[in-house]
Amino acid sequence: MKLSSVVIQDNTWYRSGIMSSTEKTVSFRTVAEKIEALDALAAAQDRPRSYLINEAITNYIELHAYQDALVRKGMDEMKKGRVVSHEDVVKRLRRTRRAS
Repeated sequence: MKLSSVVIQDNTWYRSGIMSSTEKTVSFRTVAEKIEALDALAAAQDRPRSYLINEAITNYIELHAYQDALVRKGMDEMKKGRVVSHEDVVKRLRRTRRAS
């Protein structure tokens, strides 16, 4: 059984009760202008601040996991000797007029 009550004040949801075992509370500091901009976006989207923060964290994790996977793939290719020298890259780009 999950008991909780929600209070909304200044576009922030305050929930009292039992937190799910998968949720954790995080506290951090940032400049006031960022919070004000975040609150304005939250109000425009009729969402709580925490929703937007969770979306931003999800996007950050997905982007950096993708970039990390690309770097690891490149490192694996390099270890296999599948590399192109800088000079060869420049030559190819000049042939296609993409380098000066």
